[in-house]
Amino acid sequence: MANIIPIAEIRVIAKSAAASKMFSAKAEEQIFMLMLLAQSENISPVKALMAYDIIQGQPALKASEALARFMDCGGKIKWIKSDSESAKAEFTHPSSGTFEYEYTVQDATDAGLINKDNWKKNLKAMLRARCTSAGIRMSYPRCLNNMYLTDEVQDFDIIEEQPKEEIIECETIEPKNIEADKKVLSLKLRKLDYTTAMIKEFAEKYNLSSDGALLNELVTDEQKLIEFIKEFEIWLLTQKALN
Repeated sequence: MANIIPIAEIRVIAKSAAASKMFSAKAEEQIFMLMLLAQSENISPVKALMAYDIIQGQPALKASEALARFMDCGGKIKWIKSDSESAKAEFTHPSSGTFEYEYTVQDATDAGLINKDNWKKNLKAMLRARCTSAGIRMSYPRCLNNMYLTDEVQDFDIIEEQPKEEIIECETIEPKNIEADKKVLSLKLRKLDYTTAMIKEFAEKYNLSSDGALLNELVTDEQKLIEFIKEFEIWLLTQKALN
């Protein structure tokens, strides 16, 4: 297992990476969360910036990285056809054997993708990318580590890329203000790629269901929120290590 890099060091690396503007991910907090993801996969923080894109606020595995992982795990791919009508390839892996998969213009049309800008501009490339991602997912999904690929995330609808907000239940005598604070905090955490479960765990750890004053403080004081997030992420890593 790779050495665990302290949270403070990852913060420094993320700040430098954001300032360099060398990578597709630009926001420091997104880069930081991406590097935490990399640590969970036992890869270096810098490699994560080369292996992932940030699309619509969500980490997405680049097709080239997915293909490399597939081949590193014993997979093989042989292209049979790749043009503006369809992409067809033969996928082979020891666990699933050999099969052919084809993704066509009709498939893209049926899925409501064909009129999206990225499909209009790069039809052949998008057909090939979809064939690659689907073929690998069917052949040996374990190498993707439950991640979506860039071409898949690009095609998410707006409703899908902004999941329903987790509402933090709070007892309060000012429901309108608290409701607003709950939504703002949820949005702030989701921008850092927090899942619904992580938001709920964050709320429970700091007893936000009964401490409306702290909830409001976290929403209005950005520095305090950052401090709580740092503490929470260290706690998460500690819990993971203990388990």
